[in-house]
Amino acid sequence: MKDTGIVRRIDELGRIVIPKEIRRTMRLKEGTPVQIFINKDGELTLTKYSPVVDITEFAQTFCDVVCATLDINIVVFDKDNVVASSTKLKNFLGKQISTVLEDVLEERKSYLLNSSDGSKLIEIFSADENTYKSQIIVPILANSDIVGGIVALSFENEATNFTMDNVKTLQTIANFMAKQVE
Repeated sequence: MKDTGIVRRIDELGRIVIPKEIRRTMRLKEGTPVQIFINKDGELTLTKYSPVVDITEFAQTFCDVVCATLDINIVVFDKDNVVASSTKLKNFLGKQISTVLEDVLEERKSYLLNSSDGSKLIEIFSADENTYKSQIIVPILANSDIVGGIVALSFENEATNFTMDNVKTLQTIANFMAKQVE
């Protein structure tokens, strides 16, 4: 555990203020759910709660099936990091999503972006140096809250251009995943 040197007092209602620097570093915004754990030594641990992490194995199965059946490479992520990916994208596991992708998800819409159609493709990961040819972005909405998303990726050197049928497939999977976390 990293010592921050910050000490806070509990107020009369039992609240503790998490310092702004820590909230920024951990990407904690107002309304972000956190889990509280107590270990055997009596230490409290606060962690960001992600319902998508609870279905990681389930999400991984979908990634494998979509890749094998439709030959589409996808990643599934919670509001911060990739939790499951197609075999070809295994190096993306655990990568932090970009703030651009976070902003796109906030719109609660699905996107089909093909460079051949003149669409401006977006940065998917923080410090993303990949060049994409085609992207599908689908939010996962559980109880009308954004809990994560699915992104299909086609790289510059690949022949794949995604279609609306691909978008519908990923929307179906996102809805199914949302039901698993509700």
